[in-house]
Amino acid sequence: MEEHYYVSVDIGSSSVKAIVGEKFHNGINVIGTGQTYTSGIKNGLIDDFDIAKQAIKDTIKKASIASGIDIKEVFLKLPIVGTEVYDESNKIEFHQDTEIDGTHIETVLEGIRSKNDEPDTEVINVFPIRFVVDDDNEVSDPKELVARHSLQVDAGVIAIHKSILINMIKCVESSGVDVLDVYSDSYNYRSILTPTERELGACVIDIGEDLTQIAYYERGELFDADVVSMAGRHITDDIAQFLNTTYDAAEKIKQQYGHAFYDSASDQDVFTVEQLDSEEVAQYTQKELSDVIEARVEDIFFAVFDILEDLDLKKVNGGFVVTGGSANLLGVKELLQDMVSEKVRIHTPSQMGVRKPEFSSAISTISSSIAFDELLDYVTISNHDNEEFEEEVIENDTKAQESKVSGFESFFKRKPKKQPQEQYADYESGDAYVENTDAENGEPKQEESKFKKIMKSLFD
Repeated sequence: MEEHYYVSVDIGSSSVKAIVGEKFHNGINVIGTGQTYTSGIKNGLIDDFDIAKQAIKDTIKKASIASGIDIKEVFLKLPIVGTEVYDESNKIEFHQDTEIDGTHIETVLEGIRSKNDEPDTEVINVFPIRFVVDDDNEVSDPKELVARHSLQVDAGVIAIHKSILINMIKCVESSGVDVLDVYSDSYNYRSILTPTERELGACVIDIGEDLTQIAYYERGELFDADVVSMAGRHITDDIAQFLNTTYDAAEKIKQQYGHAFYDSASDQDVFTVEQLDSEEVAQYTQKELSDVIEARVEDIFFAVFDILEDLDLKKVNGGFVVTGGSANLLGVKELLQDMVSEKVRIHTPSQMGVRKPEFSSAISTISSSIAFDELLDYVTISNHDNEEFEEEVIENDTKAQESKVSGFESFFKRKPKKQPQEQYADYESGDAYVENTDAENGEPKQEESKFKKIMKSLFD
């Protein structure tokens, strides 16, 4: 994969999606996509390994053909299932004046991972809320600032069950690509909200096939996330039972005639459906169908409200943003607007080729990848009107020599870190930073990333 290409993989309950994109000015230019419908995923998790692996392989092949890119490395989206969100702080200290760069930011963020004391979970995302330079200078991005003695980060942390993490990575990498990094949907949703929505407090409702995922943002950052075990499949099940027909027939009728808001549904739009226990066909109106759909979608929204109430939230000032495959259903926005006093909108990605709500998660994964590359100073991309790209990269000469550990050593296989300009003391535990040199030539030796060591321990 060329350095300025980002490939995201979204393993959803109904399909696997992949997007090949590149950073372009302040947005993303989509070069190619792939999508494969599969029965190998249930509730956002691997249900049948071989079926899921083949779907991932087919999807990546489609995206590769569409984009003309030989895809070897991907960014993987993880669901909110089995996820915990909490806050944590960490500090590194300096012995002398030090200009802060991406390496220092990465180090202070990585230190938070070691503070996770839950043996069955693994920290997958650490996102900075604020940095504090020298204990009193609060900043959003400390790069190029000079610190006299310390850099602290107050961060949000997303942890997930280790088994989910391992199985997802294993399934993707068995399809022939390496996982560069993973991003939780709970963090990815940040990119589909406007700065005003995030600041005021907004709730993202992603209605998928098996699950409805919820993420609440406040004061600019993720506050909490959760899931509801009701979504599009349950709507279709209700329709099949009401119409006395097969699931597949009910799904087609939902897509063609479905409406989630009874008051707006038509009683003139008539359709026929074959019955399970009769050779006769039955006739229904969209309004009759809407009565069933509205009841289930209401249940989904009420379950979301229960979660918000558990978070002691009485009002969502920034409004509700609905996305996901089931957001395509007519009347979803109108129904939610009828239930709440806040603003409601349906989010659809704006990029050509992915203008469907079901692609929100995949394109947001690319946004998250770019955001962290810029924060950690891994890559600088300059986009000009002639669409030529200039990029600063550091070649990894040792990549081919890295040993395999159960096939997953590629996790977090980022571009090699630049060595800090100054020595510094490591985390609050007092562990000191020691320059590691190659005994043969006396040159600095690249230390293995802390997170890669963590991942190796998972698979040993």
